[in-house]
Amino acid sequence: MHKHVESAQPFLRPFPEFDDVFDEPLGLHRKHLLPLVSVDASVAHEDLNFWLHFVTPIEPLLELDVGCFSYDHHDVYNSEGQYALRFENGKYTFAGDFNYFTYESGEIFKAFPDKKDQIEEDYRVRFESWERNRQAFLDYGRIGYSEFTPFDPETGSCGALIRQLGGEPKLGNWTAAGVPVNQSGTPF
Repeated sequence: MHKHVESAQPFLRPFPEFDDVFDEPLGLHRKHLLPLVSVDASVAHEDLNFWLHFVTPIEPLLELDVGCFSYDHHDVYNSEGQYALRFENGKYTFAGDFNYFTYESGEIFKAFPDKKDQIEEDYRVRFESWERNRQAFLDYGRIGYSEFTPFDPETGSCGALIRQLGGEPKLGNWTAAGVPVNQSGTPF
């Protein structure tokens, strides 16, 4: 098990390129999902021979769950707080209708009709934050603790790229929303 990994390792690829993580339609994936880190899965299980990508969705002005307000575009795998990706040939493809994302469907604008400028600004700021962190990693090989406490090369202060890799899983924020389930209702 690896804990509190702060710098790049042969088994980690922080901020991988979009086209290394996602298949077509690349433009829609780039619009709604940001690649954070790719991990060589053989570190967790020797018999696995692929890279596992960790990504985060972008939903503007929404501190609620991804997929909130886009109920007409939900399916068995993509619902409020849960989205699914297909993994084929080492890359992800979103496994649903891209209108699931409220920015794509326009549902965010319907939910907050007088907030178009604020929604657009929030969406832009989220991408810029990711880009600043990506660039800081490219420049220094480390990342800050958060957007508000960027990496300081003078002091060497940084956040962990990975807090834990391997060992027993923790439910984390899934405890409130429930563990994702498959079509038959069985937890993944």
